[in-house]
Amino acid sequence: MINYPSSLPLPRLKDAAYKRQPNILRTEMSTGRARQRRKHLSVPTHMEATWRLRKDEATVFEGFVDHGVNLIDWFLMDILTPRGVVKHQVRFMKDPLENMKPISALVWQYQAQIEMKEYKAASEEEAVNSSLAPQTLEQFVNGVENALSTYQEN
Repeated sequence: MINYPSSLPLPRLKDAAYKRQPNILRTEMSTGRARQRRKHLSVPTHMEATWRLRKDEATVFEGFVDHGVNLIDWFLMDILTPRGVVKHQVRFMKDPLENMKPISALVWQYQAQIEMKEYKAASEEEAVNSSLAPQTLEQFVNGVENALSTYQEN
């Protein structure tokens, strides 16, 4: 899989916005209650992206869009997440060359919507460890075992 060119800056953070696709199926019951369930283990996330590039960077970017990924192929790009900058599989949902404009004689702006195949949120292990902090999972399990054995003795 092709990588986003390291010589190019990533999309501007000021203009970035993420939208995870709906993943909850909700069924309203006749009693007024509702049942909910998760539809899929993983759903795509869409990202509004804006680049401001110097003339030389703009040339590389346009070549990458047209010839590097043929506008439609998946590629790897660093995306800012709460966990830091993480590599994601992405593709353009809209041609960034359709919405480009000069900001000055030396700077060009491109806008596109990007699809992330799977937004890399915290893993199950990371979620458990952060929930139990400052204890580790092993310390928590030992504490529960100790509490149970003490309870059974009394």
